[in-house]
Amino acid sequence: MLPAVRDDPRSNVASSQTAETPTRSEPRGDRAASLHLLGSSLFLAFAGIVFFASLVAMRFPATFSGPLSYGRLRPAALTAVFLGWLVLGFAGGIYYVLPRLTGTPLWGEGLAVAGFWATAAVTVVGMTAVALGLGDGLAPFSLPWYLDAVVFATLLVPAAVTVQTLRRRHEPNSYVTIWYVLAGTVLAPLLYLLGNLPGQGALGQALQETTFVAGFIVLWVVAVGAGLAFFVVAKETEEPLASRRLAKVGFWSLAFTAFWWGQLQLVHGPTPAWVGAVALVMALAFPLAAVAVGFDLATTVGSAWSRLRELPASSAALAASAMWLAISAVVVVSGLRSSAAVVGLTLLWDGVVYGLVFGVGGLFFAAVAFRAVPAVTGRRLFSIDLARRYLRWTVAGVGGTVLLFVLAGLAAGYAWTGGSFLGVVADTGDGWAQTAGPVRVLSGLALLTAAMTLGGQLMLATNLYRTVTSGRAGVAEVLQIKETTR
Repeated sequence: MLPAVRDDPRSNVASSQTAETPTRSEPRGDRAASLHLLGSSLFLAFAGIVFFASLVAMRFPATFSGPLSYGRLRPAALTAVFLGWLVLGFAGGIYYVLPRLTGTPLWGEGLAVAGFWATAAVTVVGMTAVALGLGDGLAPFSLPWYLDAVVFATLLVPAAVTVQTLRRRHEPNSYVTIWYVLAGTVLAPLLYLLGNLPGQGALGQALQETTFVAGFIVLWVVAVGAGLAFFVVAKETEEPLASRRLAKVGFWSLAFTAFWWGQLQLVHGPTPAWVGAVALVMALAFPLAAVAVGFDLATTVGSAWSRLRELPASSAALAASAMWLAISAVVVVSGLRSSAAVVGLTLLWDGVVYGLVFGVGGLFFAAVAFRAVPAVTGRRLFSIDLARRYLRWTVAGVGGTVLLFVLAGLAAGYAWTGGSFLGVVADTGDGWAQTAGPVRVLSGLALLTAAMTLGGQLMLATNLYRTVTSGRAGVAEVLQIKETTR
């Protein structure tokens, strides 16, 4: 059963059983988790390719047209990344931990499986519709309203499964992971609804886009990812959670304040001045949460630091926390009014989103998958070396891409401000081609580092699928859970 000590998930509802021969079957109650984790891995590889293609189209727009034009390729890529990979991937992690932290079977496992297929289908259909020019043009996904309605319905599935499973739990204590996943699953559909309200003007649409993108990243990618990391790190290292208080600091910082950083992209724009000031103050919670969560995870590893190379889930979680802290610092500095006058509406903010999604989100997803996929399949992770290579390629690729995008944003910003206020460079007309030269060079170099990120993503997907098809027999978790009649 769950631990008597509420901050130690090592003893849980899953007992260990060594499989004598490799098997593809998952423990009872883990069908939805395994389907989501493996299915989202396929979407990860596909989404990574499409997103990389969108970066190529951005750098060389004259060479692409029609369905492959940047205006269509980018929203299609974001649909694959956000819905096909991140929603399904972290939902799989949630379905994996819930029975182990509640002592009760996953409620509505059939509904969860149906939600997977519905989300996968609407992702593919939505990408196709946008590529064919049938989207509504509203960022970030440009999906027509009837597909938005389907997406909203699919986001309600993880919320319903989570809430109903928690209502039926047998364990009175709540491990910190539950707070994070409950907040993410309940707030995600509400956030999507607010981000797609019809009848908004240009300013309303800009606020909807920035609020939804930042909110989704904070509440679903970062918060849910961090919550799941607390579980997998404690399980993999066999150490109790170091500090419940630090976990609370991270949770409350993310839940109500950190998503305000989205409004920092519009400083000096059409929004009232007070919006930028409030957003900056609230956004300070973003690096605060990164420090709290990162320090908590690092101290939880404790004596296991000496064997960290053999702990891929913990290594990925710590790398995600470090990257989260670095990017959140960039967010806060860029949101200052003096900085925003230079970098506002430049590639710098594309770099921030790229780093949070593919760096922080990708590493947190890897941490969960490295622990959960072997546990539910009874096979050992196919290759620890490939997992370490994924970490190196992702950190280098994402870090390099973010850095180059930041530099490109600074180059463009100083060119604009120099031309507008000082007249020392041309900010319009024929002279702009020479002024924007450094931006083109830096964005071109970013394609090389983004290709490294894509290589890491393909390694991760390959490692997970080879675990299922070729992994050696290992230890499977067999759920010892009580049935409930409520």
